[in-house]
Amino acid sequence: MNQDQSIKNRQALSPYKLAITRYIRSSLALKGLKYDDLSDALNKRGIIMTPENLRSKTHKGMFSADLFAAIIDVLSLEEDALRDILKQTHNV
Repeated sequence: MNQDQSIKNRQALSPYKLAITRYIRSSLALKGLKYDDLSDALNKRGIIMTPENLRSKTHKGMFSADLFAAIIDVLSLEEDALRDILKQTHNV
């Protein structure tokens, strides 16, 4: 893939990154949780991530698919996550 296409891909994926970032931040806030709580919940599943690392990944919207799925799982958001994220991408 050439650099031009790579830039276009990043631009096309940007609304999804933004929606995921907003969704995780708002879900934590609505549940009254902090990144420390998310880190602890992941730790109980054997996934060691510092609160600072999670905050950074969330801020950048840079999640691997498996970490994103684990976060959705520990926050008990399975039912609504994808629908809500996709809805946000259509509104961006």
